[in-house]
Amino acid sequence: MIALGVSTLGAFANAAFELGTIPPDRIVSHTREMLAYPVFAGLFALLAFYPRRMPGLWELVLFQKLGITFFSFSLLGSASGAVASDDPMLRLIVDGVLVSLTLVSYGLVQGWTAWRNLH
Repeated sequence: MIALGVSTLGAFANAAFELGTIPPDRIVSHTREMLAYPVFAGLFALLAFYPRRMPGLWELVLFQKLGITFFSFSLLGSASGAVASDDPMLRLIVDGVLVSLTLVSYGLVQGWTAWRNLH
């Protein structure tokens, strides 16, 4: 999960680098997405250091990453973006890997047991 957090910070850096090439009609959505990367880096760090202390955090991360993965799959062959990171195939691969690694981590640390701590 730490590696996912670090790689997510890399995605933030890439999005910041691309900011100057974004068309004006996409600047708000790109900036919103760019600022989500540090949030996800933080979520991955929390899951790395406290894997069974926060009920629902694993599931929220998986929900978002699965949603992006399925959405990217639905856009294959029909969409292109202003920058390389908008490519649905790239999104599908990156978020698919994130989903896979998060699911493996969830299973290895038994992330669902966080729900037992609700007392």
